[in-house]
Amino acid sequence: MQARSQRTVAAILQAAAQILVKEGEAALTTNYIAERAGVSIGTLYQYFPDKRAVCHALVDGQRREAIAAIEAWLDQASRELLPAAQVARGVVARIVTGFAGCTPAQRKLARFAWRQDEDERIALSMRETAERMAAHLQRWGGPSLSYARLYVATRAVLGTVRFAALEGSPLIASGVLEELLCEMGGRMLLESAAE
Repeated sequence: MQARSQRTVAAILQAAAQILVKEGEAALTTNYIAERAGVSIGTLYQYFPDKRAVCHALVDGQRREAIAAIEAWLDQASRELLPAAQVARGVVARIVTGFAGCTPAQRKLARFAWRQDEDERIALSMRETAERMAAHLQRWGGPSLSYARLYVATRAVLGTVRFAALEGSPLIASGVLEELLCEMGGRMLLESAAE
């Protein structure tokens, strides 16, 4: 029964994402989501009380995937004892990919996700990401990364990615945004390790 429920929820969220990408936010209704997912409206309401709940679940899923990708990279970097500069670059690259998207469809979903967020949800997402990164970055030994540097670096990177996604900035697709954020974020984190 639980596997079927998970498949149903996944189908609903996939249908919502497809509608958003192909037809835009105006086309997103619970009736249309249910139709595209191949479920009844009653089934949709068993899992989600309204369209807003579907949207929050979609956004939360994207955020969890982005954070999981960052954690997987940090785990890999720890196992392989990668240099700090490479680790910082990899973290920033995964933040850009996870929170701004690298394909046109992913960028539309990222822009939608940032528009759906409330200040408290954005702050929680940033705090969770920063705390998980801090735990991994401490593995590199030497002087511990200062909370203040980590706070400023993660908020600067995530905040820039947020605004670039909301604005639909061409810098995301060009790779320039990622390069500049890697330079800035890496410098902040690496200078801290050298202190």
